[in-house]
Amino acid sequence: MFFDPKMQLIWVDGPLEKLDAFIENCCVDGKRVHPARALDHMSASAGYAALNEENPWGPLVEQIEALAKGFEIPVVEPTLADGRAQGTRDYLADLNARLETHRKDRELLEKQLEICTKGAESFRHFSSLDVPVELTQQCEYVKIRFGRLPKRGYAMLQKDFTTDPYILFVPCSEDDKALWGVYFAPQKDAARVDGIFSEAFFERIRLPGAAGTPEQIVENLQKNIELLNSEIAEVNGQMARLWNEEKWKVAGIYASVCSLARLFELRRCAAVRGAHFFYCVWVAQPDIPAFSESCTGVGGLNLAQDMVLPMRRWKQENPEQ
Repeated sequence: MFFDPKMQLIWVDGPLEKLDAFIENCCVDGKRVHPARALDHMSASAGYAALNEENPWGPLVEQIEALAKGFEIPVVEPTLADGRAQGTRDYLADLNARLETHRKDRELLEKQLEICTKGAESFRHFSSLDVPVELTQQCEYVKIRFGRLPKRGYAMLQKDFTTDPYILFVPCSEDDKALWGVYFAPQKDAARVDGIFSEAFFERIRLPGAAGTPEQIVENLQKNIELLNSEIAEVNGQMARLWNEEKWKVAGIYASVCSLARLFELRRCAAVRGAHFFYCVWVAQPDIPAFSESCTGVGGLNLAQDMVLPMRRWKQENPEQ
């Protein structure tokens, strides 16, 4: 018959200065030792309180995760000394500064790429217009509007304004729903013409400043796009090389700091009064000797055994364990 060990609640108390050593040396084995909140098993009249502290390791965990954004941190076995080593925070700050320099360079290039890409998309609609764009912006007596006109709006203009000499739309390209092109309006009649095209659902496109025909502009922008993509790839390569050089050191620090952050959270299970703490853990009865031995190694701790629960009932009452 399978032997189902029972779980024993064990009280540990000692000087507060021993709390961290007790947690690190006796409570890190999650399969054997299960910390419980001491105040849940104490009378409120005992005068003990929980530790309410800011976890000093949490911000460092977040800093490393932000530093490594876009990269994968290798999984390594944690060594607590890595996170506590002198110069660790300075090292991380320096590495973050170097990576941030590359990220800012890339961000600037990506913004330029976005501008060029949107510009190329806009001008591409008007590629068939064989007129330098800068000339259309220098007309003194005629307003020239670039934009998108739905086909139903174009049909309305063709039907209702065929005799109006100032309602002239020149298509340059089209898709299933609309035409892209230009219309011209005399300066003195621009407000009326703009109103008519507005009723036809014309969507004006304000082209960015550029020289040459739309087709020439698109060609130049495409060259810029290729150059920017190449420069972005180079920056990404520099970041990747830097990360590959440092990732194992970062991984060791990250694993250590995550462990230290989890260990610090276990301090919240303690009940404290003055310079003394009480702690309680659930331990399977066969593992009690090993747990007691680890407490003896810390020194200055007192142990007392409390209630016993069958394993099945304990698991029902502690489903998160």
